[in-house]
Amino acid sequence: MTATPPPAAPADARRLGTFGGVFTPSILTILGVIMYLRFGWVVGNVGLAGALIVVALAHVISLATGLSVSSIATNRTVGAGGAYFMISRSLGAPAGASVGIPLFFAQALSVTFYVVGFTESLGYLLPATHANPAIALLLDARVLGTITCLVLAALAMKSAEAAIKIQYVVMAAIGLSLVSFFFGRGPNPPAEVTWLAEGDDLVPFSQVFAVFFPAVTGIMAGVSMSGDLKDARRSLPRGTLFAILAGFVIYMAFPFVLAFNADYATLRGQKDFVWAMAVFPSLIFVGVWGATLSSAVGSILAAPRTLQALALDGLAPRAFARGYGPTNEPRAGLAFTFLLAEIGVLVGSLDLIAPVLTMFFLATYGITNLACGLERWAANPSFRPTFRVPWLISLGGAAACFYVMSIIDLGAMVAAALVCGFIYVYVERKALNTTFGDARHGLWSALVRTALRHLHRTEYHEMNWRPNVLIFGGPAERRQHLLDFGAALVQERGIVSYIHMLRGQVSALAERRKVLRRALDPLAADYPNVFFRVDIVPELYRGVVTVTQSYGIGHLEANTVLLGWPHKKDRAEPYFAMLQELVDLDNALMLVHHDAERGFGRRRNLHIWWGGLQNNGALMLLVAHLLTSDFRWRQARVTVLVAVDTEADAALVEAKLARLLANARLEADTRVLLRGGEDVAALMRRESGDADLAVLGLRLPERPEDAPALFDRYRALLAGLPTTVLVNSGHGFDGAPVLFDDAAP
Repeated sequence: MTATPPPAAPADARRLGTFGGVFTPSILTILGVIMYLRFGWVVGNVGLAGALIVVALAHVISLATGLSVSSIATNRTVGAGGAYFMISRSLGAPAGASVGIPLFFAQALSVTFYVVGFTESLGYLLPATHANPAIALLLDARVLGTITCLVLAALAMKSAEAAIKIQYVVMAAIGLSLVSFFFGRGPNPPAEVTWLAEGDDLVPFSQVFAVFFPAVTGIMAGVSMSGDLKDARRSLPRGTLFAILAGFVIYMAFPFVLAFNADYATLRGQKDFVWAMAVFPSLIFVGVWGATLSSAVGSILAAPRTLQALALDGLAPRAFARGYGPTNEPRAGLAFTFLLAEIGVLVGSLDLIAPVLTMFFLATYGITNLACGLERWAANPSFRPTFRVPWLISLGGAAACFYVMSIIDLGAMVAAALVCGFIYVYVERKALNTTFGDARHGLWSALVRTALRHLHRTEYHEMNWRPNVLIFGGPAERRQHLLDFGAALVQERGIVSYIHMLRGQVSALAERRKVLRRALDPLAADYPNVFFRVDIVPELYRGVVTVTQSYGIGHLEANTVLLGWPHKKDRAEPYFAMLQELVDLDNALMLVHHDAERGFGRRRNLHIWWGGLQNNGALMLLVAHLLTSDFRWRQARVTVLVAVDTEADAALVEAKLARLLANARLEADTRVLLRGGEDVAALMRRESGDADLAVLGLRLPERPEDAPALFDRYRALLAGLPTTVLVNSGHGFDGAPVLFDDAAP
């Protein structure tokens, strides 16, 4: 089933361009609370050199992600949902949900992060206590945070466009605050600036990086507005990359100004040092308030839209999918975002929230890079971005994200991976047949292509024999015993394909073939390790040979053919001629004579009749070993039976069988039977009539005219036996996976 694309706002309602819709929310979130309230602390703990490394490493990850976002955005129209939309349309709904759901919670938590930063900055201006209880309550950080959240929600409820327009004013305020900072001077600048910080109270580099990294996650604020952009394909790359560049320049300059105006101990202990050195401290307040509130606006606009996109794809409650007004405002999602942000405000701690945000956003960045890198690596013809990024850059960015997550907090990384993995598995089961035309098919194709190339270059050895089985069974509902046997035999060790052949002309049967292929889909769910095909051939026996020799690519070919035993003697000659050609093509043969009443019985007793001819014994033993590895046959008792004429032969054969089974590491009982003049068919019926499955060797006629007589002989043997498999090892199976040394009888 192909998923219906989620509806977006009407084209005439998407009024946001590159500057207002992408660059503005991105740069205002980048130049936010961390820059004003924590960057001095960062420099104080890791020194000037360490701060530059922190900024550079963070922006390497941010730039790689921005390039990946740009590439994906120029390949296809980006709908609402930003990063979630890109990932789900590249790696499928399960991968999109496993990142999109945590991303929504991260964006909602970002609102808390910026609101707490805003209220903390107010603490530097307003007194901590007040004589009037009412005023003291109003100045409480949690009360101020709640009021701020309500105002932000009301602003976002009005419309995204209105919120964006207010951010232009905020940008001007931040610009003025930066001018005030860069032209300021600290009260006690150090006599000498060292590259590294020293002291016993320094915080580890990984923890410092975790606190700083949310500063560069602002690009997701612009990406998440994708559904409100007039031209997302054009605006997302330009706005995102310009925002990253502007943020990088400012953040690389900031540590120099701080380090040359205060010693590291001061920077560690005085979080409001930016105010102390500014030319006009009041402008810093305006900048902080503008940065924190604008970032909070960006997050409170982004989170509901991510949730709305998830709901439109059926991955979140449908109530969140509904939009209001001409711009499809997600009011239900906004209310839920406010609720989550308010819970965070009541808990509120800037240093506690920052590392959690870092994990969430690093995971999102990593998967976004992974999506782009895999799309490029898979070389999917539908992935034709106008902004091309080498797949090594994207995959390198993904690796950097996951590495940084591990050094920050390995336990938190594992926990995040488990949560994302649980979401992935749940959504995969819920939306197994949902596809957005994503890259999963291309990725698997690329992996198959790569594996086939390596397989072709690797020299084959008999010890690596695996059952690649073709089942020719006609209508599957009438040959389910072949499906059961083939699936149990192969399991995950090889490949099993069920071929339903139609006799006639392609022009007459093409439509029927399509119908039959669709009818086989339910069976594919019941037999997940079986591939199903419908082929049209002019004649059945010739068609079996043609399909067998044309099946596969390179060294990945069929090596075993599984068929039903024919019941009509007049078909014996062409049937055995077909079998001989299959053997000449180096295929092993397995013919199933099915007992319609008993089927496979209780799957408890499996008898192998060892004849010592045609070198079929090794494959017969391997059949028993493979079957008893299947959960339905796991309790089966394997017995190898041999009929001999004399006591001397019995002792010799029994010793050889014991050595063979020991060397082959196969568990089986042995029974050597004296014929005593009894007919072999009668002996088999007496010994194996109550078994659940019998395995016999199959020899082919030396001349075509001998086929009817051989058919009569096997028909006599099969009479009275349970379901029986006749095995011929062909020329391609020499017994290496079973026989060792000189153990073969």
